[in-house]
Amino acid sequence: MQTFLCFLRLIVEMSKKQMYLKTTILKLIFISCISLFIVACRPNEQTGNTSKVNVEKITATIQELSQAIEKNPDDAELYYQRGTRYFDEKLLDRALADMDDAIKYAPEYPLYHFQKARILYAMNRTLDAEKAYQKAISLKPDFEDAKMKLAELYYVVKEHPKSIALLNDIIATNKKNTQAYFVRGMNQKEMGDSVRAIASFQKVLELNAKDYDALMQLGILLTARGHSAAKEYLTSAIKLQPRSKEAYFARAYYFQQKGKLQEALLDYKRVIELDEKNADAYYNVGMINFDAGKYKEALHAFTICIQMNQDMADAYYMRGLTHEKLGNKQDAVLNYQVIVKSGVDYPDAQRALIRLGYR
Repeated sequence: MQTFLCFLRLIVEMSKKQMYLKTTILKLIFISCISLFIVACRPNEQTGNTSKVNVEKITATIQELSQAIEKNPDDAELYYQRGTRYFDEKLLDRALADMDDAIKYAPEYPLYHFQKARILYAMNRTLDAEKAYQKAISLKPDFEDAKMKLAELYYVVKEHPKSIALLNDIIATNKKNTQAYFVRGMNQKEMGDSVRAIASFQKVLELNAKDYDALMQLGILLTARGHSAAKEYLTSAIKLQPRSKEAYFARAYYFQQKGKLQEALLDYKRVIELDEKNADAYYNVGMINFDAGKYKEALHAFTICIQMNQDMADAYYMRGLTHEKLGNKQDAVLNYQVIVKSGVDYPDAQRALIRLGYR
């Protein structure tokens, strides 16, 4: 990712192609950053979504457990079960209190420490969650789920070497753990080691050829490396999730890199069909048209983009440049002034105003 960031500074004198590249890379990074959080969304992660019937059932179960606890106040398992139900209902303080009571009566039971760690993590108490996971692992050295969750925690807090060490430990004893390979790949990607990250994601696909997240990551990484296989991975991701705007967006960027602008425009159109308020898609449509000299079409796209996101300085700047191309000097000035008045540090807009004699 660090490789991408060197492209983020532009000056007015840059060619249209350079401005286009800046924007599309920024959007790809945006997609990639979203993908970084799929660690918490993959199939083995609890979503917490329950139907009304399930909520009523959980509530009834809590009442039954509370009655049982009154009769057996030192039964650790009852506290654990009730705490788990509270956790399902996102009543985290109550869940934590029950898990502490479960540990009080059965301190050597690793599952209770594991569940406490999950509750603490949900409360954003990552340091306490780390200690609870470590305690669970110390009590049960082969506790794979605890190691996996701790590795994910380390990934989120950017302690990548610790995360990878745990994941390698998991893989050493379970070579079919796709989640371990996937999270290892995410760590390696964050560390800028795209070669190893690609190998990790490919290992996921060896074990499960229909892993959407691994397909997306490979598509994004290989696009950045200019590899034509990126298209195949992203197309496979789209087949798995035909309504994935992220997959269409990523494939559109691939087409842009390859100069296949009509294909890119079709994919952006699909993104917009799926999400009519997607400012990024409109922006990139504008950039493609600007780059092709289709200034009226570009102006239309930038205007819609601004309607979707009025804080997008790049869109105002590009709309200003487009107005200049169309000979609308005053309209161009108005767009540059919006940027300057907003207080955003945007030297290109200030230079444009000077160039047009308004500074």
